[in-house]
Amino acid sequence: MPPRQAIFGGTFDPPHAGHVAVAVCAREQLDIDLLHIVVANDPWQKSAQRLVTPAHHRFAMAQLAFRDFDGMIVSDLEIRRGGPTYTIDTVAELEQPGIETLLVMGPAAANGVSTWHRAVELAERVRLAVVQPRGELPVHLEGWRTETVLMEPVEASATFVRALLTHRAHQDIPPQAVQLVPPAVMSYIVENRLYSP
Repeated sequence: MPPRQAIFGGTFDPPHAGHVAVAVCAREQLDIDLLHIVVANDPWQKSAQRLVTPAHHRFAMAQLAFRDFDGMIVSDLEIRRGGPTYTIDTVAELEQPGIETLLVMGPAAANGVSTWHRAVELAERVRLAVVQPRGELPVHLEGWRTETVLMEPVEASATFVRALLTHRAHQDIPPQAVQLVPPAVMSYIVENRLYSP
């Protein structure tokens, strides 16, 4: 098998326990030599719907969330590139001859991947590593090469974490949020007054 790299892109607003579990499971199960955690600059499918935390804060939080894991690197290449975030451009920048590239994503993203910018070209250049809970049927998408990453369900989402923090009373941090967000990330959130009521 050729060396493998994977791209796990996202808004990471904020990074939480589910993101960390996905990264760890993907790297271990798929023999990934290097996992790029790529922080989106302008996630165009989200920024049109809600206010997204500034990219430099999301990048700093991602660095804290993944700093203790081998074989992972947090990348700001999409932030440095500027403008809307398109996965095909990130793939083109990171791919190398002789190294297979995978895209790590959940089943909801996988089911919509054919709507992404230059999707046909993307399907030719990468394999999809689809993360899903144990016991569910694997996702198979016509025209895409897929592999499955199995993991135990993690009841965490960035939307839920933001809601907990936005609606907290005074400056008290809800215990549930503390359980879902890495301690260093939570400290950063508090110090920078992110998601404040």
